This record gives sequence, C-alpha cells and structure tokens, in this order.
Amino acid sequence: MQASNPRYSFVSEKERCRYISGSMCLTIWYDPNGDTLAFELLFGLLVDEWAFRYHRNGTVKYCKVDDGEPRIGRPQKQIMQGNYSMPRDRIKEFLAFDTDIPEDVKEFVLGMLQSFSGKKRE
Repeated sequence: MQASNPRYSFVSEKERCRYISGSMCLTIWYDPNGDTLAFELLFGLLVDEWAFRYHRNGTVKYCKVDDGEPRIGRPQKQIMQGNYSMPRDRIKEFLAFDTDIPEDVKEFVLGMLQSFSGKKRE
C-alpha cells in the first residue's frame, strides 16, 4: 500500500478555510455549493485545548482535545473526548478573535456558539 504524502490534502483550499489567531483556530469546511458544511473552533491551542465542533447534520459538541496514547511505530492521533457544557466566556473569546474572518461567517459561528451555550449537557 502506498503511504500518504503529508504535503497533499484530500480537501482543497476551496473546500476548507482556516483562520488562526493567538491560541484559537477556526477551520470551516464547505460543500460543493459553497455553503458551510462544518466547522471546528479550537480554544487554548498552547496549553489546554478544547474544541467546539459543528456539522450541519445536527452534530454539535464542545469537547476536550487529548493527544492520545503514544503508539509504537504509528503516528499519535488526537482524541476528542466528551460532550461538555461550554463556558459563556468562550463566546467572549471568539468575539475577540482577531482575524479577517468574513462577517457572515463570524455571525454564523457566533450564532452556533450562542445556541449551544444555552442548552444543558450531561
């Protein structure tokens, strides 16, 4: 079997867009029509990493990012654990996210964050 080449991605830059500022990263995936399919917003990239994940099929969760267990001879994979309540401070962090995110995208992400933070989680 041919090994994958890490320099090439299966997703084109037309289908994915990434914004990074400080300790936050927003990645957005688009469908062929250019509509938002999913996004992942990472908080605390430098110390304590958490992810807010959205997919338009209804999957929305706030989870802890774990580096996973080292595996001999295989690359380590990140693990997204749990489905936690999101602190409202995360919305304030996103509002201070200093990048060139288009306003409509920022409003969409903000709407999802606000909607999710109002729901109760186990």
